Parts: sequence; structure tokens; C-alpha cells
Amino acid sequence: MELYDELRGTMPETAGKQMERIEAFNRGRSRDNGMYVITMAAAYRPYYALWRVFPARRSPVFVRTLGVTFEAAAGRAFELLQNCNVWLGVAGSSVFESYYGEADEIIPFGKYKGKHLSEIFYIDPSYVYWLANKFVPAGRKYDRLKELAGCLVTVHFEFTVHKPRVASVSRFVGNAGDRLKDLQLVVLNVRLQVDAYKPDFFVDQNVLAADRDGNRFTFLVKAAARSLTPNALSCRSRKVEKYETLRVKSAKVMSHYESHGVRYTRLGYVKFD
Repeated sequence: MELYDELRGTMPETAGKQMERIEAFNRGRSRDNGMYVITMAAAYRPYYALWRVFPARRSPVFVRTLGVTFEAAAGRAFELLQNCNVWLGVAGSSVFESYYGEADEIIPFGKYKGKHLSEIFYIDPSYVYWLANKFVPAGRKYDRLKELAGCLVTVHFEFTVHKPRVASVSRFVGNAGDRLKDLQLVVLNVRLQVDAYKPDFFVDQNVLAADRDGNRFTFLVKAAARSLTPNALSCRSRKVEKYETLRVKSAKVMSHYESHGVRYTRLGYVKFD
């Protein structure tokens, strides 16, 4: 509640919507291997930042700054973590303040001497890979530096490598031909698609959405009228927004399919409340 109050204090008009975006993003994600955290901006540190918390490590790992507004910061975090199945949280700035600029993070040798490891990770991740996997220190003086480099390598892997089981909790819903009723779905993505069976530009919306259990659904929202261009909706079509909640009165299960380990239920004849 304190965190929500802090968020509401900085953006009273949109706090609820932003927290709903975070909740929707976390559908199908897990905290088993730790979590990412967006820390709030403060007067003495006027930007939102991203941290990685590992279960077996005392200190969280600073990853990077995200933006000067929560909306921009959350959008950037969603983009960075789109292929990652790790849960995303939000915390007040004071919770993480004592971990900024820890001495163990500063490189005491080489071409980046005096630089923070998180800065180097941002501009030269290959050097961080070298520290984690190839650097052999004399004694145990740099053990914590090497451990931190290993944590940042994990972050880089989670940012860049597509995971086959991002939504491993997703399961097939119903059987082909079944009629589903009273679904509440959060929109995860929307893609415009021209109806190839019509001579003019009838631009449909191809929607990817998830229910509260993380099950994935795909369906079309058909164009209400012809568009002047294939790149825009008709002014008569209802635009489906990313992260909005759709209440489906009824829909028919058309088929099931699996892609990269994720199970999808394809819907047709979708009617909204």
C-alpha cells in the first residue's frame, strides 16, 4: 500500500493503470529465480532504475536507468524483458538506495579502471563475459567482482536470448468447437492485418491476450469499415489497446497450436460485453 501511495503521489491520474500494466506483464512469469525491480525516482535521484534481485545474493544488482517518468520506465522494462520469464516488481527508491555505487562494483584494474561494472555492462558486455568466465584472479581478492560479473552475464542472457518457455504456464483451453463464456483477458500485443479476402483495405486487429492464469489466446477483431491505407484502422473500428482488459461475452474455440513451447488457443466468433 505504501508503494502504491508513493506511485499515486507522483502520478495521481494514472497510478492504477500503471500498476495494472505491471500485473498484466507478469502473467505467466515466475519469481522462482528472483525478480527484476523498477525503483522509483526521487528528488536526489530523478530517474527510475532497473535492478535484478537474485535469491542467493545479499545485494541486488543495479542494471541500468530506465527513464524519468514511470510510464516510460515501465515501457522500457517491458521491452528489455520481453523474452524473459522473470517476474517484474516495483519498489520505493529508499529500499535500494544503500546499494548504489558499492565498492565491489568498481573495476580496480585494466582499461576500465575506476568504472562501475554496470556502466561497462551497458557499453561493453563482452568485457563482463570475460570477467565472469575467463578472468583468473590471484587469491580471493576479486571473488565478489567476479560473482557480480556472473550476475550481469545472466541479465544479458535474459535480455538477449529468446526463451522457448516464456509462458510455460499457458495451457490449451477447451476443445475445438467448444463455446467459451465470460472470459476476462488482458491484451499482450496487437498487430494490424489486412483482410486478404476483400478487395479494399479492411484492416483487422490480430490480438494476443492472456487470462488470469496466464493462458494465451489469439483472435481477430474485424474491421468495422474500409480504411484509406493498409497501415491504419478505419475511424469506425474500435482500437484495441495494449494492456487493456477485454471482457469476452462468448467465443468459439477454433483450434490449438504451440510455438516455442508456448500453447495458444485460437478463438473465433468473439463477442464482447
